[in-house]
Amino acid sequence: MLRSGSLKASQTGVLDNTATVQAPCGTASTKATTTIKGIAAILLEVIDVDDPVEVGGTTSYVITVTNQGSAVDTNVVVTCTLPAEETYVSSTGPTEAAVKGQVVSFAPLGVLAPKARAVYKVNVKGASAGDVRFKVSLKSDQMTSPAEETEPTRIYE
Repeated sequence: MLRSGSLKASQTGVLDNTATVQAPCGTASTKATTTIKGIAAILLEVIDVDDPVEVGGTTSYVITVTNQGSAVDTNVVVTCTLPAEETYVSSTGPTEAAVKGQVVSFAPLGVLAPKARAVYKVNVKGASAGDVRFKVSLKSDQMTSPAEETEPTRIYE
């Protein structure tokens, strides 16, 4: 009897299958090898801790990068662009940050394992009033184009 169906792998790796047929005239076997590959799937989330913010006050942006996939993601790079109405105060994350003008660039995170998270935090000060957008861009070796996210914040006098 011939059966067909589908298979959903629970992990990556090499799967060897052997089929054997026995009949009165003899036995025959064949082997098939299947390589199961995973895929990285990145979720980028950005929130502001305090909103609205008074001019001279501070807020923090929390950036969470989650690998929802089944394979590692490599060389994950997070870059943040502050609007003109904000000034950089400090930042934390799994890698060091470099600041040039209104851009905060975190060094590459070598590996983000499947189901793992990396959390970055950028602290800013409200410099002038406005309805502003904090922009985050994320790139990695497994992504063909960057993921981008913006978070609105109201700065008032």
